[in-house]
Amino acid sequence: MDGTLENDHRSSPRTWVWAALVLQLFGLALDAVWHGLIDPHFEAVTADQMVAHLSTVHLPIYIGVLSVLMSTTWALVDQMRQSKLGVALPVAFAGALVSTVGEIWHAYTHLQLNTHSGPIAGTMSSLGFIVVVTALWLSGRRGHRGAAENLHEQRRA
Repeated sequence: MDGTLENDHRSSPRTWVWAALVLQLFGLALDAVWHGLIDPHFEAVTADQMVAHLSTVHLPIYIGVLSVLMSTTWALVDQMRQSKLGVALPVAFAGALVSTVGEIWHAYTHLQLNTHSGPIAGTMSSLGFIVVVTALWLSGRRGHRGAAENLHEQRRA
């Protein structure tokens, strides 16, 4: 295999989606550690305190969620340009949208100093994340299986 093909693979839209998912997972883990271990009883009483909280503890999640949305959009558009539209990337994009809407809802309610719907919005965001991961993972497994079958057919010929 020459270096050109490897470079193309490393900069593929799917690779960027996986990298964005890692970033979002890091943000979710940081949030869980902060709320679970570092300051489990945190409760902002002013909007300024909540803005400070959201712009520090939650910022990695927001960056990750937006990165996943942008990278799945890029991957979907790239696949559409190549006229190879399958099911996985539209599903992954939908999952990224669900995750983004969940985080927007989560931030909005927190800025209202209302944390009652936070767990529902956070769950919505996490479900969107799971949808993206599952769609990419399943499509990647099919792609590897298809490549293995093609290699096997080439060897027989």
